Amino acid sequence: MTIRDFVAKHGITATVARGEPLPNWGGPHFAYRVTLYMPGDQRRRYTLPFATGTGWTREPTAADVLECLRSDASSVDSARDFEDWARDLGYDTDSRKAESTYRACLKVAARLRRFLGADAYAELMTAEEA
Repeated sequence: MTIRDFVAKHGITATVARGEPLPNWGGPHFAYRVTLYMPGDQRRRYTLPFATGTGWTREPTAADVLECLRSDASSVDSARDFEDWARDLGYDTDSRKAESTYRACLKVAARLRRFLGADAYAELMTAEEA
């Protein structure tokens, strides 16, 4: 199953609006404010800032956003701790910036799991890229 198939199966939709530039992006980009929705329950939504490089010619879709969130979440799910995560991704284990990135990925994983529920989260983690 691809991430697009996953989105269709679960009826996930997204609203996309222009957002404020992200200070940590590190170059020109398009900034958005994206809200993902699960059908049937208004409280099941996930709002986040999202950015794309200037080479993108369209607004991101729910599948695009979930693909990025899945990548961040799976990086911490597969690591035992910060040092393991940093070594796997080539970060300096003595870097405060790397540790901040690790903590941000932990938050993404927790929010994504809460948004999707445990079963759908596990399903997303095994989905192929769109």
